[in-house]
Amino acid sequence: MTSAIRRAICEQLPQLKNIYHALEVPSKLPQNAATRPMLQWILPADVAQQEHDLLESVKSQQFDATYIEQVRVVPRNGRNAAKVEFGIRPDAFTAQLLQAKQNPSMEPALREEHVVVEYSSPNIAKPFHVGHLRSTIIGNVLANLHQHLGYRTTRLNYLGDWGTQFGLLALGVQLSNVHDAQMRAAPIETLYNAYVTANKAAAADPQLAQQARELFSALEAGKDTTMSKQWEQYRQYTIEELTGVYERLGVHFDSYEWESQYSQRDIVDVLTQLRTAGLLQREEDGREIVVVDQRRVPVIKSDGSTLYLARDIAALLERQQRLRFSRMLYVVDNGQADHFKALFQTVSALDDRFNDKLQHVKFGRIHGMSTRQGNAIFLRDVLNEARDVMREKRSISTTTKVNNTLDDDHVCDILGVSAVLVNVLKQRRQRDYEFSWQQALQVNGDTGIKLQYTHCRLHNLLDNFKHIELAEVKPSWQHLTEEPADALALLYELARFEQCIWQAKEQLEACVVVNYLFGLCNATSRALKRLPVKQEKCPEKQRQRLLLFRAAKRTLQQGMQLLGLKPLNQM
Repeated sequence: MTSAIRRAICEQLPQLKNIYHALEVPSKLPQNAATRPMLQWILPADVAQQEHDLLESVKSQQFDATYIEQVRVVPRNGRNAAKVEFGIRPDAFTAQLLQAKQNPSMEPALREEHVVVEYSSPNIAKPFHVGHLRSTIIGNVLANLHQHLGYRTTRLNYLGDWGTQFGLLALGVQLSNVHDAQMRAAPIETLYNAYVTANKAAAADPQLAQQARELFSALEAGKDTTMSKQWEQYRQYTIEELTGVYERLGVHFDSYEWESQYSQRDIVDVLTQLRTAGLLQREEDGREIVVVDQRRVPVIKSDGSTLYLARDIAALLERQQRLRFSRMLYVVDNGQADHFKALFQTVSALDDRFNDKLQHVKFGRIHGMSTRQGNAIFLRDVLNEARDVMREKRSISTTTKVNNTLDDDHVCDILGVSAVLVNVLKQRRQRDYEFSWQQALQVNGDTGIKLQYTHCRLHNLLDNFKHIELAEVKPSWQHLTEEPADALALLYELARFEQCIWQAKEQLEACVVVNYLFGLCNATSRALKRLPVKQEKCPEKQRQRLLLFRAAKRTLQQGMQLLGLKPLNQM
C-alpha cells in the first residue's frame, strides 16, 4: 500500500537487502492529530557489526522530498536495537493508502528468486482426510505470499502412487472386480475400499500377500503394460476428484507429479551417483542404506526395489535440474522430520548447491475433526458438514434477508469453508490442536465468518454510494486528523498490511495474516460505528470516509484471497 514511499527509501539505500519489506509502521504510534506518519527500520542483529557505518551512510543520504520530510537516527539503547525513523509527508502517506490505483508491492530483486512449494501430496488410494487439510491450506498460503511479494513461485502436488501397498491396491481392484464406470464416479473411495478388501484378504492368506508383492514388482519393472495403462487412468480420475476439493479450498497447483516417476528403472543414475560418492552402503542382508546422524536409513530393499527416501532423493535432484530453484519448501507434518533430515543431508553431501536451499515446513496435527456423526474419513464430508451447518444458522437468523438473486448453496459452502480454513490457519502451525465445530462456526468472535461479514458490510456501504465518483476525490490527511481517532487508527492499520505479509513469509506462518485481518476487521467496525456515512450531512466528510472504507475493503479482500478465501459481497 505504501510501495512508492518504500521504493523512494530503498533507492537511496541499495546496500541494505530486504529493507523494502522490513520498513514498519510503529505499533505504538500515538494516533492523534499531532502525530506525523512514519516508517521505521529496526537494524537486524546480523548487521550489528556494521551498525555505525550503516547509520552514518543513512544520515548522509538525500531522500525524495516528495515523500520523506525528515530522517532521524536512533542509536542502540540497552536492549533496544538501533533504528532509523523516516518521517513521511502526511498527504503523500494518505494518498498512497487511499487512492484506487495500487502499485504491486514487490521488490524487483525478488523476481530473480524461484521458490518451489510442495504441499498437499496425498496418497491416491487413501481418503483425502483432515490430516492433508493442514498441508494443503498452509502450503497454499505460503505459495500465495511468495507470489504476492514478487517471487517466481511453483506449486507442486507430489502424489503417492507407488510402493508395496500399491501391489495390494492392484490386487484389491482385481478381487473386488471394480468396473471403470465405478472408478470414474468415485475414484478415491473405490480405491480405498479395494485397498481395505485386499488388506483383509492378504492378512488371512499369505499367498495373496505374495501375489500383491509380485503385482507391484511387475508394475515397477514395467512388465505389465495393461496394469500400467490402468494405473495412469486411475491417477487421472483421482486428479479430477481432488480438483473439486481443491477448488472449494481456493487451492491450485502448477504441477501434479507422481512418486512413480522415480521408480527403480528411472533412478539408476541417481543410485550410481550415491554409490560413487560413497553415501550408499550395503548391509549384510542386501539392503542399501545411508548414515544420517548415526542412524542407518534404508534406501534400497534387499530385493532391489526402491524405498520412499530413494524416490525423494531422485525427485529432488531432478527438480533442481528442471526448475533451478533458489529455495524448496516441503509442507509436511512434524512426524516426517527424520525423513527430511535424511533427505536434506544426503543430497547436500552429494551436491553442496543444496546447502540452505531446502526447508521442511512442519505442522502439528488436528484432533477431533469429524462430522457430527463422528465418521468423517473424507475431507469432502467435513466441508459438506460446514456448509449444512451454515445453512441451518442462516435459516434461523433474524438478520438473514430473503434474496432471490443469491445462490444459497454456493454462499453457505463459501461460509462453511471460510470457517474451517480460518479456524485451522489461525493456529501456529507447529502446534497440535483440537478442532471445535462450535468455535469454527461462530458468527461472533475471531472466525472466518467475521472476515466475510465485514467484507459484505463494506461492499454494501460502497454499493449504496456508488453514485459518488471516488476516483475524483483527493485523499486528505487534514480531514482525517479532524475526525474521531478511529479514522487514523484504521489508516495506520491499512499501512501495516505490507509488513504483515513480509513477516508471515519470513516466519512461514499463515496465522500472522489471519491475526492482522482480525485486527483490520476490528478497526473497521469501530470506524464504521464512529464515522457514519449515511447520516453525515457534509459531502466532503462523506467522500473522505468512503475513500477510507474502500481502502479497508480492498485490503481485507486481498488478505482473504491470500488465505484462499473467496470474499463474498452478500451473505
